[in-house]
Amino acid sequence: MKARLFLLLFTFGIISCENKQKETPSSTESSIPIELQPTLEKKPQMVFDQPSVYLGKVKEGDSLFHTFHFKNRGNLPLKIISVNTSCGCTSTKWSKDVIQPGKKGYIRIKFNSLGRIGKNSKTITAYCNTLPMDNQVSFKLDVLPNN
Repeated sequence: MKARLFLLLFTFGIISCENKQKETPSSTESSIPIELQPTLEKKPQMVFDQPSVYLGKVKEGDSLFHTFHFKNRGNLPLKIISVNTSCGCTSTKWSKDVIQPGKKGYIRIKFNSLGRIGKNSKTITAYCNTLPMDNQVSFKLDVLPNN
């Protein structure tokens, strides 16, 4: 009896599942102009000087700034569509202009240490016209109590 009930519930679960994958491109993908859309032959490549950094120690309540520099090592202009952070404690500014092949750009971060005592590790994701679209950098730091 238990086996039949399990089989019935399992079958119902399988039947009621729906495909949640999007059939159409996301708003990020569709915001890339046609002339900047990458192909296997022509694509930008975002290469960071230092994709992961340790920023040292800071006292709670202080803000810390850092700039991640990158170079477009591809053969198509690079466009940053958006930049997301892993935490609301970090804000960003980035190169708004298209980065031509061989040229450099930046992502500047500001970390607010208020309420973040201890070891911190944060990730920043830049969505670009690269393949794949997501390009990550990260930083670590220690926030000390403000005595």
